[in-house]
Amino acid sequence: MRHEVVVMETWGYIRVSVDKETQAAGWQEQIKTLKALGVSDQNMHMEEASTRGTRPVFEKLVANANQTATPEHRICICASKMDRAFRDLAAADSAITSPQNPNVIWLLPDLSPNPLDPKDPAQMLLVRMMGAVAQFERDRLAERRAYGIAKAKREGKYKGRKPTARAKTPEVLKLKERGFRPDEIAKQLEIGRASVFRILRDHRENQTA
Repeated sequence: MRHEVVVMETWGYIRVSVDKETQAAGWQEQIKTLKALGVSDQNMHMEEASTRGTRPVFEKLVANANQTATPEHRICICASKMDRAFRDLAAADSAITSPQNPNVIWLLPDLSPNPLDPKDPAQMLLVRMMGAVAQFERDRLAERRAYGIAKAKREGKYKGRKPTARAKTPEVLKLKERGFRPDEIAKQLEIGRASVFRILRDHRENQTA
């Protein structure tokens, strides 16, 4: 009797909200976690973006997985934590339990050490409970932050967020025009090199649009 061989390929997704220089520790920790899960360097998909905005790397990763995965060649997408891949528990639940391609599965080690099987009710119950706790903790943190900001505003102590790297776009472009290299610009303005490259890239795209 012939037995079919099923191949499981692991793809990894790494994300930070600002840039990998500013959040270097988290960036490296995610790489370490995914390598321990068996993700190869060529299957690492990395992105510097907030879950509140567009994430082209993530969207392309999922689209490619949906197009590639078959019953004989399944794809497991790994992220070090649920919030690295998904905006909230609802988004994670939808992707895991109602996948566009059932041969694409997820592995989120902060929820479960094993790939998530939507057909396993016990595992899904545990995942939803742990995900709900994680969501609750993030919501409480946001609530405390909002309370702290409101209190500081009432007391006249709130100064707002420090300018982001994007706010320094004019300075970046001026230094570039003067012949400074990206690493020199980053050092002088005290921002990440990735932010400098992003600003220069966006400027080029706007010039050619």
